[in-house]
Amino acid sequence: MVLRQDNLGHARLIQNAVHGHTADVDIDQIVRHSWSRCLAAYSLDPLQAKKPIIVERNDLQKRRDSMGSMLQIARVEMLGLARQMQHSEFGIMLTDSDGVIVCYTGDPAFSDTARRSGFREGAVWSERELGTNGMGTCLMMQRPVIIHRSEHFLVQNTALTCTAAPIFDMQGNLLAALDISGSAADPQTHTLALVEIAAHNIENRALLEAAKSHYVLRFHPFPEFVSTPGEGVIVFDEGGSVVGCNRSALSLLGYREHKSLCGERIDSVLDASISTLLQLAMRPGLRPEPIAAHLGHLRLFATVQAPQTEPLISRGVAPGFVLGSAEVMHSRDPVVASNYHVARRVMNRDISILLLGETGTGKGHFARTIHNASARSDKPFVSVNCAAIPELLIESELFGYKPGAFTGAARQGHSGRILQANGGTLFLDEIGDMPLSLQARLLTVIEDREVMPLGGNKPVPVDIRIISATHCDLIEMTSRGQFRDDLYYRLNGITLTLPPVRKRQDLRDMIFELLRIESGDRVLRIGDDLMDRLMRCNWPGNLRQLRNVIRNLIALSEGNELRLSDFDESWLLGGNPQASAPASRSLEAPIDEADDDMLAHAESAALLRMLETCGWNVSEAANRLHISRKTMYRKMHRHGLSRHGHDGPSPALASPFDDAEGESNVPGAGLRPA
Repeated sequence: MVLRQDNLGHARLIQNAVHGHTADVDIDQIVRHSWSRCLAAYSLDPLQAKKPIIVERNDLQKRRDSMGSMLQIARVEMLGLARQMQHSEFGIMLTDSDGVIVCYTGDPAFSDTARRSGFREGAVWSERELGTNGMGTCLMMQRPVIIHRSEHFLVQNTALTCTAAPIFDMQGNLLAALDISGSAADPQTHTLALVEIAAHNIENRALLEAAKSHYVLRFHPFPEFVSTPGEGVIVFDEGGSVVGCNRSALSLLGYREHKSLCGERIDSVLDASISTLLQLAMRPGLRPEPIAAHLGHLRLFATVQAPQTEPLISRGVAPGFVLGSAEVMHSRDPVVASNYHVARRVMNRDISILLLGETGTGKGHFARTIHNASARSDKPFVSVNCAAIPELLIESELFGYKPGAFTGAARQGHSGRILQANGGTLFLDEIGDMPLSLQARLLTVIEDREVMPLGGNKPVPVDIRIISATHCDLIEMTSRGQFRDDLYYRLNGITLTLPPVRKRQDLRDMIFELLRIESGDRVLRIGDDLMDRLMRCNWPGNLRQLRNVIRNLIALSEGNELRLSDFDESWLLGGNPQASAPASRSLEAPIDEADDDMLAHAESAALLRMLETCGWNVSEAANRLHISRKTMYRKMHRHGLSRHGHDGPSPALASPFDDAEGESNVPGAGLRPA
């Protein structure tokens, strides 16, 4: 192709670079090869004015739909990028693998440049259509790129600096490209770092979302980096075959590409058997455990997440709890029965209910039971897990938004969870994890009975009853400024504490009910020796752990009776120093109060030794014990440990929620009127 030699020599620069002639500027190899493709493969003219092709609206929507949850995850990440780059005059774009922009957001000051350049949703920015550019060349090379000004093939784009990074699925297939474009005079290496981090975050979150039906191994050489953006993630099925992984896993294990790891057996990658990894999945708390890799004898720390199953709604079983409402209403456990009796007395009054209890004790199901028995039972029950919704999304999820409230907002707007619960009950689970900035808005909703959607200018009246739940010590959080005290006092009209499984007097009934639910069409019974062992477990993971153990027993059993020989003590390890009986104790020996006292004394002594070793630095002690600071403070309070004497808890540790873990087993002990 013959190029016209004009327009500031840009065409001559391209021609010289492609033909290997020396130039006054150093041309990157990626750019040089891209220019060559533009000339030889695409027959593009750098001096030709080209407008991007715009796909039909229906085509654009199909492309968005095909991206599934990854698109929403990417939108959240793009909003975070936009906040980091305020006043920088930029546009942030997500394209699909064909180079079609499916999502755009940017600085309003950049809107005129974006319009002139053709940065809009539905525009095709592939390399074939618009020559060398950030999005198109990134997709072609499948690697991060910076295309700075004159490195663009088309003269019309040489005022832009574009930085892009690819996004892959767990098998290494190219999904999308994330791009930040602006008019910066210099290449933006810090922008490249931001884009790469954001692309990795999108990949990892989309992978975890897509892997819910499989086992997920999350690992890192340092335990504190498990569940952080730098962790390695491997997805495998119950047979042990690797289904997918993220790029960090490849890097940490020394693999070059996804296809070299996918399809391998997980026990050929790690120095651990399939059964060991499946047992890790049964441990509560997801505390990283040491594990070794075959390659280079690398020592790793890992957690394994079990496949997530659909809630058993068809069987009348709600998420997070395994027994029906009847078991709550007529429980033989005096605390559960008393809690339900008190809840029934206040559930039709304008009194908020706060549920406390350890993770897995069934707070969500108890809340639904209260709603179903109330005068609002024919109205919506809307549950919001404040810890599960990304912080950038929780405001729009709760309060809703009007059409056009922000870039990427649904055209019809979104009513929000509060309005969806109008006339019924709003259940705020893990309320202690709600961002402080939103707590004031929630308080306004509760006090004024109206909600203001994002982008709206008129409040909407709302009629809701609120039930909230947490495993946190909200009093401690208010003293630290992490939770608003006015919101706390508005939420805890009545406080009920759900007892942990180890303190429930109806444990035998729960085991039989779980066996009935989980066995399906099989008719199974539990041997007396196994029932005795299950009754003596401490169940630190509560109902969730008990359910998983029952499932394991059913899966491994071959006859019609579950026996003690089917039971694996390792299922009880992790999450609690009292998770399993000491090895020296006979499995047939009963656990009495003296044994509990001995275990409590041993835990207290171990905590005291660690605190003294760390100079009473609570954070360091918690880190060495692989528990959270919150758990450390709770244990110190339980055992009366303080730096200035050990006769009782120090004032800083004292809390009216001392029995938040349900240690009391006296009828009505969980009730605290405001």
